[in-house]
Amino acid sequence: MTSKYEVTKGMTFAVSAAPVTPDDFNSAGFPASGVTWLEAACATKEISFTGGQKGDIDVTTLCSTEQEQTNGLAAPAEMSITRNWVGDEEAQEALQKAYENDELRALRVVFPSGNGYYALVEVRQSSWSAATSSVVAATYSLRVRGKTKRIYAAGS
Repeated sequence: MTSKYEVTKGMTFAVSAAPVTPDDFNSAGFPASGVTWLEAACATKEISFTGGQKGDIDVTTLCSTEQEQTNGLAAPAEMSITRNWVGDEEAQEALQKAYENDELRALRVVFPSGNGYYALVEVRQSSWSAATSSVVAATYSLRVRGKTKRIYAAGS
């Protein structure tokens, strides 16, 4: 048997050029042809997604032999983006504007297989760092608003 995996080479990542409302994101027609995507993969080094942890609801009763619980509501998912800082890149400008103005943006992440995700996010933190013999790095901490939407490869 061989390993199953998804490589990152050839992956694409894009940010919506304009704010996206939760109603637009959650509509059956999203992504509408009106969404302009700003490609961001060529400056992005890492994207990390962590689903929100669900709270515990205690359902222990007198006849229980140990504590019992069931899942409660999930906390919001979080994402972080680590990238090269590029002063004139439109995608970086869109993320920075979203941070400064509390705007929601849509993200599109597509793996080489054609599978991927859309996410509606708010930028919670914007940071950059610089060191000797290196490049200026930018990091964005994001809160995912609502559920992500799967992108399915053609033929899946």
